[in-house]
Amino acid sequence: MKYRKIKDTNMKSIFLVTAAVVFISTWAFGSPFLVSDPYPKQDKGLTKFFVTINGKTTESIPAINADGTLYLKYDLGNLPDGTYTATIKAVNAKGQESFPGTYSFKKTGDKIEPYTPPVPKQKNYSEQKLSGTFEQVNRWSSDQS
Repeated sequence: MKYRKIKDTNMKSIFLVTAAVVFISTWAFGSPFLVSDPYPKQDKGLTKFFVTINGKTTESIPAINADGTLYLKYDLGNLPDGTYTATIKAVNAKGQESFPGTYSFKKTGDKIEPYTPPVPKQKNYSEQKLSGTFEQVNRWSSDQS
């Protein structure tokens, strides 16, 4: 899938709202959903969303609020329990795509929680076991200073 850059003001507005996507779990409807803030009424060009979860892209049609504003409502109920990363792009009538909004979450049953991957540990050279000849160790320690 090719992605296009934003070329008009409406798509910039769509991007700003996409970047502010709010992800919540909704028990009232029986399933957790990925839900965005409503898009401004002046952005009538919004036609769909591309939702990519762990590499699989699905097209989602915007839901409509009572006041006519559009928003993303994507059902997460079919996902098995686990950790996921979702990337969302809004698409306008011209086929232009917004910059992606990304969110990582952990799903357990009907519960969705934000997930932040752990930061990898840095290697601590002073704690590493040194082996080799005295000259090799000396050369290594002089290279570190």
